[in-house]
Amino acid sequence: MPEIEPASPGIVESSIHLPPEFTRSHRQVIHRYLSGQESLSGDDWPLLIQAMDMLRQATVVRDGSPEAFAAIYDRLVDAAYSDSLIEQLLRLADPESESELLRAIISRRILTDLRTTGLWKADAPDSQLLVAFCLYWWQMFVRGYAFEVAVYRDLVDSRVVYVAHDLRNRQTRLSGHDLEVMGFRGDVKTSTYFAWTRRTEMLDLDFYITRMYHVKARRWYRVVWLRPQFWRVLNGEPMPVAYEAIWQVLPGVAQIVLRGREFIVVLYDVWKGRVIARQV
Repeated sequence: MPEIEPASPGIVESSIHLPPEFTRSHRQVIHRYLSGQESLSGDDWPLLIQAMDMLRQATVVRDGSPEAFAAIYDRLVDAAYSDSLIEQLLRLADPESESELLRAIISRRILTDLRTTGLWKADAPDSQLLVAFCLYWWQMFVRGYAFEVAVYRDLVDSRVVYVAHDLRNRQTRLSGHDLEVMGFRGDVKTSTYFAWTRRTEMLDLDFYITRMYHVKARRWYRVVWLRPQFWRVLNGEPMPVAYEAIWQVLPGVAQIVLRGREFIVVLYDVWKGRVIARQV
C-alpha cells in the first residue's frame, strides 16, 4: 500500500454521506487496511469486504450534487487506467507475480488524482474512506485480471477449448460471465470472496475457477466450483462435506451446499484433466 501523504485542502466544499449500516467496526478495519495489509487478521478480511461493498453506496456531495463512491471510482480510476493495465498484463511473462509493481505505480497516481481534484481533503477525515475505497478496488482489479490472464494462458497451453470475453474491451469485460467451456458459463475469481458478497448473491453460473487457501499447507490452490449439471458431464462421485471441512476431502471431489445451492469442488488440475478428456 503506498504511503499516504497529507491531503491538500481543496477548493470545492464537499461532504461525505455514508450508508446507515456502516459502523465504527467497518471504519476501523478500513484504517487498518490503509496502515498495511500485514496489520489485518484473518477475521478482518470478511469485515473489510463487507465495508467496501457498503461504501459503493456512499456519496460525495459537492455544490449540492451527490456522486457515489462507485461512480467516482469508475470515472477517475477505471476509465483512466483499466485499459492500459490490461494491455500491460497481457505482455507480462508472469502476470500474477509481476503485476504488483504495476498496481503500486498506478495507486500512487490515483492518490495524486484524488488530491488534485479535491476529493481527498485534509479537513475532511471521511475523504480517507474514499481513498481506501479506490485503492482497494484497484487492487482487486489488478489481482483479478492478472489471475484471469494467467488462467487463460494455462488453458491454451493445456489445449482446453474455451471461449472468453475480450479483456481489451471494457464492455465485454463487464459481461455476465468470463468464459464458456463445453457450453457451460463460468467466471474466474481470485478467491472465494465472490460467494459472500451482496453483489454476487445469486451464484447462478455453471462454474467458478478460483483459489482457496490451505491453512496447514500455507499456500493457495487453484480450485473449481461447479454446479452439479456440469459435474455430471465430467463424471465422478463427490463426497458431501461442510464448507469449513472441505480440505478433509480435497484433493478428492467435495460436494458443498452454500446459500441453498449445491456445488462440486475439485482441484483445478483435476477439473482441467476431465475437461480435456471429454473434449478429446
